[in-house]
Amino acid sequence: MNDLTATRCNSLRLPSMAREMTQAWHAFEQFATRQLREQGLTPAQFSVLSALAGEATLSCKALGEQASITKGSLTGVVDRLEQKGLARRMTSPQDRRSSTVNLTDEGRATFERVASTHFACLQKAFEGIDQAELAHIEAGLRRIRQLFNHASR
Repeated sequence: MNDLTATRCNSLRLPSMAREMTQAWHAFEQFATRQLREQGLTPAQFSVLSALAGEATLSCKALGEQASITKGSLTGVVDRLEQKGLARRMTSPQDRRSSTVNLTDEGRATFERVASTHFACLQKAFEGIDQAELAHIEAGLRRIRQLFNHASR
């Protein structure tokens, strides 16, 4: 196979791989979203609770980075979590122009309950894959992420 043929074959495979990756992501997202909504949370709310569960208090900037949510979206998510009594926003003692967020006791209990059920559902969904295959898929996904991160520079 010459270089031109190899390039053509690779370019024909890439869209198929990208399509599979996209369809897998959408299937995962639909499954996870449905499961979280059944427990009364959106994926963004769960992401924020998850970030806060690992820290006593986070600045809004750090919370947005950890939860992968933009500042504009984060405001609404935290507002709704406050309305549900799951999170508390406070003015930062170091900089009165910024806010910090932490979980309430109810928020921590909710996160633990939802995370336990959510992760059990995810585990069940992955039952058809043995550990070696799962490790191989994980390594492949990590490599793809690294390639895209490098290409984005």
